[in-house]
Amino acid sequence: EMLEKSDLDAVVIGTPMQMHVSQSVMALERGLHVLSEVPAGVSIDQCRQLVQACNESQAVYMMAENYTYMKPSVVVRQLVREGLFGQVYYAEGEYLHELKEVNETTPWRRKWLTGIDGITYGTHSLGPILQWMGDDRIARVCCEGSGHHYADPRGENYHQDTSVMLCKTVKGALIKIRLDMVSDRPYATTNFQLQGTDGVYEAGRGGPGERHKVLHKVWLRQLSRDIRWFDLESLMNEDSFAEKYIPDCWRDPPLEVSKSGRYGGDFFLAMDFVNAALGKCPCPIGIHEAMDMTLPGLISQQSAARGGVWLDVPDSRRWSRGQPQGQLQMIFPQRLFDPLPKPKLPGGYQLRCYTDTDEAGYLELLAKAGFGGWTPERLANTLRRVIPGGVFVIMHTPTGKLVATALALHNPIDLHPYGGELGWVAATAEHKGKGLGLAVCAAATARFIEAGYRNIYLLTDDFRLPAIKTYLKLGFEPLLDRQDASERWKAVREKLDSFTRNAREG
Repeated sequence: EMLEKSDLDAVVIGTPMQMHVSQSVMALERGLHVLSEVPAGVSIDQCRQLVQACNESQAVYMMAENYTYMKPSVVVRQLVREGLFGQVYYAEGEYLHELKEVNETTPWRRKWLTGIDGITYGTHSLGPILQWMGDDRIARVCCEGSGHHYADPRGENYHQDTSVMLCKTVKGALIKIRLDMVSDRPYATTNFQLQGTDGVYEAGRGGPGERHKVLHKVWLRQLSRDIRWFDLESLMNEDSFAEKYIPDCWRDPPLEVSKSGRYGGDFFLAMDFVNAALGKCPCPIGIHEAMDMTLPGLISQQSAARGGVWLDVPDSRRWSRGQPQGQLQMIFPQRLFDPLPKPKLPGGYQLRCYTDTDEAGYLELLAKAGFGGWTPERLANTLRRVIPGGVFVIMHTPTGKLVATALALHNPIDLHPYGGELGWVAATAEHKGKGLGLAVCAAATARFIEAGYRNIYLLTDDFRLPAIKTYLKLGFEPLLDRQDASERWKAVREKLDSFTRNAREG
């Protein structure tokens, strides 16, 4: 009724968790920006529905994972980004919050939080950890519980008291998540650990009653060759440390921060949502980041029900309009290596390589092209995988704006053990039809060949018809690497013919 009768720009979904998806979808279908409480959804089918709605809407979707905005979480993320932890390879998160009495006043929690074995409320733990892990995601999980030791006033057992989920990431890191919402104990919801080759972080295993103790400890090789703890709170108060490693927003926060929840983090979350909705910055926890934080917990529930078996976690980036299909692959044939692909540009545009001063403009370009969730940290991690001189951008010379890009990524996989991947091809809508995508793809492909790569490939989705048309024009060919590839490429060809006819008639 509110959506029908009100003139809205955005909605905040703060309802019981089983309603998050249905209400988010209703808003997205009307073009309204959505800030949704956690978790994003309560089932895999719900999550697929939400991803599809986000794919089909121009509105911004953001999940309100506020633990990622707390000051220690933000500072540790910055330290990781600056390389002070070295390679991170292990993390722990615990959310221990007894809620038996609250279950009786909010009955939905009795079903969705304490009525299902496994990790039913894991995003507060996973959120900061996944941001610390950088450009990585959880590939598989297993989960077991500690048994039933508490019953509700009706004599029915709650879910198993403590559930522990082990996670392996795509890059091989190990994560342990513990959830307990029924055991009698003081609450401790911000228990974190992070281990890297050059540093370690531990949050105190306590709550508000232990504020007088050292709650956040770090050791960083760059701080001391002697392996001993440093008080992170004390370090953050040192001017030299703060200037290097504390973001401006937390060095001199506005007065409102002290009045907002999660030790001030809620203020920055709300501001990021507003700025993303206004197009001023990329959405930091968009649909795929929300799925990365939500899906492992849902799969853990399946694992717990099957005796703790390891199960794969789906990657929402590979869901095509709600269908969990793998991406299509294309390869650049070696017969086209000579002469090198040559970029062609219309007047008013300049093709060049990315520089450090392009960061803000590059993130703006990705956001305009529909790639949400890009942050400076994610960009920095991605650029580490690019071959030298392999980030190409096109600048609109009258405005100085970046309007197209493509990356030449060193990305060997099982099918392409010496492979270079053409990736993150993007162009802004207001400059379409000028061949800019073709130009940056040609530049990146030529760079691969110059660097000695003989195995050049790309991944794409069935519905990205304009992009596929560009790849085919450049010379990329479909790769029939999967059982369903032939039929899918046949369907793509038919859609491309229709797409071309409609464009010509239009």
